[in-house]
Order: sequence, then C-alpha cells, then structure tokens
Amino acid sequence: MFRTYISNINGHKYLYAYDSIFVTKGKSVQKKKLLGRPDDLALVSIRKKEFAEYLKNQEAVERSKYWGGKETHQEFFKYVSIRSIEELRTSLLRSKQEIGTIGLDLMEQNFRVDFIYNSNKIEGSKVPFKQVEEQVKRPSENVSQEVRNTLKALHYVDSDFFAFTPKSVVELHKILLGHEPVKQGLRSEEVVVNNLPVAQWQSIEEKLKELFAWYRKNEGKMYPPMFAFDFYYHFERIHPFIDGNGRTGRLIMNRILKDHRYHPMIVWNKKRVEHMTAFAKRMEGRPEHFYKFMVDQFVKTHEIYLKKLGDAIDAGRLVEKFFAPSEYNFS
Repeated sequence: MFRTYISNINGHKYLYAYDSIFVTKGKSVQKKKLLGRPDDLALVSIRKKEFAEYLKNQEAVERSKYWGGKETHQEFFKYVSIRSIEELRTSLLRSKQEIGTIGLDLMEQNFRVDFIYNSNKIEGSKVPFKQVEEQVKRPSENVSQEVRNTLKALHYVDSDFFAFTPKSVVELHKILLGHEPVKQGLRSEEVVVNNLPVAQWQSIEEKLKELFAWYRKNEGKMYPPMFAFDFYYHFERIHPFIDGNGRTGRLIMNRILKDHRYHPMIVWNKKRVEHMTAFAKRMEGRPEHFYKFMVDQFVKTHEIYLKKLGDAIDAGRLVEKFFAPSEYNFS
C-alpha cells in the first residue's frame, strides 16, 4: 500500500501519495501524486483510487520495458507477452496489499491448501482435499503426516535457512518426506521417469553443483518466470531422489518466483497428463511447448486468485465486525 505525506507550500498544506515500483533486484522507480488539501476528503479519496490504478499500470509498464529489452529467448514468448504476464502479476500482488490482514491470511491459507493438494496429487497422493484443508487451518498431530511434512517444507523453503545449494535441497527433501525415511537422501540407483531418461545416479552430486552454478550465473539476468521454469525443468531432469522430485522442484520454483516478487503458482492436478507431455516435448527439442504449459499454469493461478479477492475482502470485514467491541446496555 502506498504512503502519504503532507507538504507545506506557501503556507498551505498539501497531501501527497508516493510509492516505489520494484522492477528487479537493485532497481526501482519512484512515483508520487498530489492528492489535494488534507481536509478535502472527497477529492483525496478519488485521487487515492486513481493513484492505486496508476501504480498497477505503471508497474506492469516499467517491468515489461525492462525485461522486454533484455530477453532474446523467442521460444518463451512465442505464445505469450511479457506485458500480459506483468499485468496479471501486478494486479494480484497489489490487490492483495489492499485487502487487510485477515483477508490476506485467508488468501494465503487457501493457496497452501490448493498447492499442497495439487502438488501431492500429481505424484499419486491419496489424501483427500478436505483433509488437506483441515490440516492447513488447524494443524494437528493426528492427521496426515504427508500433509504436515509438506507444510513444514513450505515454511523451510521460504525461510532464511534455505539456500540455493545442494545441501539445502537435500534438507528440504528430508523434511518433505519425513514420513518416508527410506526414500530420503540422494538416490543410488538408476531410474526412468515416464519413459524419459534422467541423470545417472553417480553424476547427481556433480549435476546439482552445475545446476546451482547455473542459478548463480543467471539469477537476475533472465526473465524471472522463465528462470524459475527452467530451474524446475533442469532439476526434474536430474531427478536426484527416488521420490519427491516434482514436489521438491515446485517448492523451489515458487521460492524463485517469490524472490523476484511474483505470486507463487500451482501446477494443477487436472493438467497432469499435459504436464508430462510438456516435459517430453522439451526433451525432444521443442521448449516452446513446455513454456506455454508453464505460463498457462501461472496465468490460471493468477486468474483463480484474482476472482477470490472479493470473497477474501468480504470475509475479512465479517470477521472484523464480529470481533468489534461488544456493546452492553447497562440501563
């Protein structure tokens, strides 16, 4: 949410709004707007709304201009434009800033439920949606360990304890599969995933080192969604663990998105077959199909949560009203 300040000019007070538009790490653009005299509440209210819309538009413009001038990966932009991605991104993130603490918490809980259910379901989880929802809302030791451990993994990957190193990835996987200790640790046998080859087990440690060297080299230089999707793809092609690779990769992909101030995304279980096909086509040398699928999932996530904003605002207001000071008539 933007901030305001009062400036004295020739003996008169004027109210200004200002905010910083984040373009990329180390680069931001400052914007401000005259709202009017502090006592002109009607005009100030109108101009605040105008400034909020202006910021949404300008953030998409500034970020599109910056990254559009840097990216040359035409296969990524064959089916989508930077501007369309940035408009969705800005609309969702800035709108979430305006819905209040309660509404924001509801949105975050809803995302965790959707993410855990879909990410685990893609890998064959049998835990029903309702049980995932109950565990997210009211954590308990008496329900699914799988869901509880995924929640712990979500907290870990978003914390300062997680680093983009092989060691942190192994720790993330250990937390995620805390209920299946026999599957923890780097694999020591050959596997084939959906009839597609992955790295030989003897090369996994070296491949992970190479992946994180690639991460450090390209972080901040590649268009962030493409950067996150590429990391996910390369991690899956290494396939460092016996099980839990997809779930681990999606957790890290979302951490990359959030580090660059994008909303995390969901690869929806209903698109499980298309998900596998997208990977196969990229393996065949057709990366544009993989990017189209990932962008579609990114867009769908944003569209779904933009539609939920109104409900989150209404629910937040109801809760605030409920917890308002109780009236008691002493007469």
